[in-house]
Amino acid sequence: MTSESGALLQIKNLKKHFHVGGGFLGGLGGQKTYLKAVDGIDLEIEPGTTYGLVGESGCGKSTTAKMVLMLEEPTDGEIYFEGQDALNMNREGRKNYKSSVQAVFQDPWASLNPRMRVENIIGEPLEINTTLSRKEIRTKVGDLLEEVGLQPYQAGLYPHEFSGGQRQRIGVARSLALNPKLIVLDEPVSALDVSIRAQIMNLLMDLQKEHGLTYLLIAHHLATVRYMCDKIGVMYLGHMVEEATTDELFDNPTHPYTQALIGAALPYHPDDEKEESILEGEVPSPIDPPSCCSYIPNCPETFAECNDNVVATKTVSPGHTVGHCAHCVDHYGCYWFPRVNPNIERNQ
Repeated sequence: MTSESGALLQIKNLKKHFHVGGGFLGGLGGQKTYLKAVDGIDLEIEPGTTYGLVGESGCGKSTTAKMVLMLEEPTDGEIYFEGQDALNMNREGRKNYKSSVQAVFQDPWASLNPRMRVENIIGEPLEINTTLSRKEIRTKVGDLLEEVGLQPYQAGLYPHEFSGGQRQRIGVARSLALNPKLIVLDEPVSALDVSIRAQIMNLLMDLQKEHGLTYLLIAHHLATVRYMCDKIGVMYLGHMVEEATTDELFDNPTHPYTQALIGAALPYHPDDEKEESILEGEVPSPIDPPSCCSYIPNCPETFAECNDNVVATKTVSPGHTVGHCAHCVDHYGCYWFPRVNPNIERNQ
């Protein structure tokens, strides 16, 4: 079952604001102060696809993942899973949701309990959520280990007896235990050696085809995202600044921040030439962001009207949207807009 739009997971105007500030009064001058980690994003993930969230550290992508996993309570917004309101489900509905949405975490050392054998690490979700006997669970664990490229006898070992790549395979096996529909991949290969990364990525893609899985991939390594994802959302300071299919985003990056991210990445071949885009200035504070477009301090060309405007979404092409200052979008003043349509004259 999916939503009316056909999406397995649908997020609408999702926000997460953290109360910050020191002192007895809990804020500056007695006023409540909030860090806007995620400030109103929308996205949809189709069944059987991989959606990538990219951006530099602190942009809000991991906080978004935590809200999808119900590890953080949203400040505002909606999350729909298979057309159902995930934030207002009853106890049984929420239990089913948590079984259907699993995770593979970034650090394969910290995500596995060092005092538990592998058979207990993988089998624990089955003991809690199913009525399988111990023998059936043991058989299931062995099957899962074989599926991720390990041997059934290794179920009796402890995490410290495995390499980093093998531990991540154990994490993948654990995420498959309850036959989930959506798996959140939070930087699943960034802590691994380069030689192992491709193996884990290929394993995840093979499992996706075999089980019809849907992935939400959190990453900052653009090569990983380009290899695995069908669609990509670019986040900056809690906002979604650009969204497009993978090929469209890399062939036609429109927002200056997206251009800077791609320009900063190493080319696929040493002889390849690419256009560099330098990101200048400092990232604004998420506690006191600009009143309009969060990219104003870094934008190469701004106008006085930008500070008094709101963020608008512009459709560049079918499935390709960009969030930017409404003044720039309406009057074609922003420098990036002529890239989309060179025939439009810049409004000076």
